[in-house]
Amino acid sequence: MNRRKKSKEQNGYVKWFFVHVLNHKMLFTLNFIGIIAVSFLRTVIPVFIGDLTDSIINKQFVLNLFFKEYATTILVIILVLVGFYLLRNIVEYATWMIGHQLGSKTEQSMRSEFFENVQNKPLSFHDGIKTGDLQALATNDLRVVNTLIAHGSFYIYPFVQTIITFVQILILNYIIGLLLIPILVFYVFFVLRYRKNLLPYSKASLTKHADVTVSLQESLNSVQVTKAFCAEDFEFRKFRQSVQAFRENRLGEIRIQARFYPLLLLYAAIGGSLVSGTLLIVYGFVSIGAVTAVLLLLTALIDPTNMIFWATRDMIRGFGASERLFAIISKGKVELLPAKRTDYTNIFKGAIEFQNVSFSYNNSNHKNIQVLKNLNFKIEPNQRVALVGPTGCGKTTIAKLLLRLYDPQEGTILLDGKPIQEYPLDMVRQRVSLIEQDIYLFSQSIAENIKFGFPNASEEKVIEVAKLAEANNFITKFDKGYETIVGERGATLSGGEKQRIAIARAFLTNPDVLILDDSMSAIDSETEEKIGVAIKNILENRTTLIITHRLHTIRTSDLILVMKDGEIVAQGKHNDLLQSSQDYRKVFGMQLDEVKIGKEVN
Repeated sequence: MNRRKKSKEQNGYVKWFFVHVLNHKMLFTLNFIGIIAVSFLRTVIPVFIGDLTDSIINKQFVLNLFFKEYATTILVIILVLVGFYLLRNIVEYATWMIGHQLGSKTEQSMRSEFFENVQNKPLSFHDGIKTGDLQALATNDLRVVNTLIAHGSFYIYPFVQTIITFVQILILNYIIGLLLIPILVFYVFFVLRYRKNLLPYSKASLTKHADVTVSLQESLNSVQVTKAFCAEDFEFRKFRQSVQAFRENRLGEIRIQARFYPLLLLYAAIGGSLVSGTLLIVYGFVSIGAVTAVLLLLTALIDPTNMIFWATRDMIRGFGASERLFAIISKGKVELLPAKRTDYTNIFKGAIEFQNVSFSYNNSNHKNIQVLKNLNFKIEPNQRVALVGPTGCGKTTIAKLLLRLYDPQEGTILLDGKPIQEYPLDMVRQRVSLIEQDIYLFSQSIAENIKFGFPNASEEKVIEVAKLAEANNFITKFDKGYETIVGERGATLSGGEKQRIAIARAFLTNPDVLILDDSMSAIDSETEEKIGVAIKNILENRTTLIITHRLHTIRTSDLILVMKDGEIVAQGKHNDLLQSSQDYRKVFGMQLDEVKIGKEVN
């Protein structure tokens, strides 16, 4: 069963590989023709020289019919040989360039498919994979596939020329051909054995390289934490371990390459042919020209045999990289989004309802724990709802379910009374907007970050929403204003500045449902007071779900949902919950007695 499954997977990635290669049929065909032509031309010249040798020895010149002068005949023959040699080099160069063109075009199409596929994978896919792994696949592995295709012809070419050479030797003299059969058998055997022994090391090199990339990427992303905890030595040791593993695998690969016996066998074949050919000449079984041709044919196999040395490694790595790429592409489902963006405006009234919704994150390390348990609540259109509760109770998960970053395992989520899955995915994500606590900004200009969800927005509109988010003042203080590059992940901005840009980004899309996930946490009280009116205006006529611990925001909400251990344990307004819910009172870190409750209510 496992063998059948493995065979099916192998057929899958091989088929995927050739689908991309054969998308460029003209280049593939020309490359194949070039291989045959080069192989044939490499064997024609030795045979021609052998015939010339016999002609000189026997004082017979084929071209004497046209040229009576001996010197003229020799000159013409030399020119013909030079012509064949130049033609062979031209064809070989053209084949090489066509192979590289085919490789680069295939790499381009594979990279486009890989990026689009990974971008459209659900968030659950990205939760279970390392970013460094994907980076290694999109860069190193695809370059390896390019090398396989570009040099692939030079892996096939030695075998084609070996076959043509052996046929030519049999035609020249079957006795020498038969004597070479054992060496030919061992030659093929050692080539296959070399490939088999090299296989595990060459395939593992891709994984080892990815481990180095992952280690480097994680270290660079955590450089601030590393310095804060004086953990540079620990990070260095971790990186050195991955580099050491890569080095050891490479040394193993080199040890296998050092035992490359086909070239030794070829030299033995040349020496054996010289000895046996000499004896056959002495006894009159073969001409000097035929033996010369055989020796030149075998000598012409030296370069192709050397090609097997490195082309085998490229082939193994290339198919290994194709297997790794295809495994990611074929893993899980893909969220199908339309190629052309549709502008949805005022689609939802904003009614939200959770009916018996349960959800757990997929975790391969241990048993999945339910984050949400049989959740039921209803939000009316244009309501401002506060979602409160201790850390880890499932508040942010609700926001992610509303964006369909995940789908619940049980239950139904309704938008305007209709199951959320029945709406186009791009519609939901355009009209439901989330501002998270951990803001991600791209290493582009401030204007480009604000326009991320609405790339065609005018400059005036960008400035307008920036003013609403109280971001315009600090933006205009930069020398380049809205064209200021914010650095990777917005490193040049403070936490509050990043969150105000994120708020402006959400305002620009003008969503029907807005979710604020503790988005005021990095804004000081003075700034919050300044943008309070603007936020109040922008939240009008839309449903708003606010995940927060700020008492003022909670108190002014139309509805408060109190969560604990993935369940709604209380809901209502502030004054009512203060009296009826102990869990609500714990949100503020205090046990309120009746006197305190009375004071708070009043």
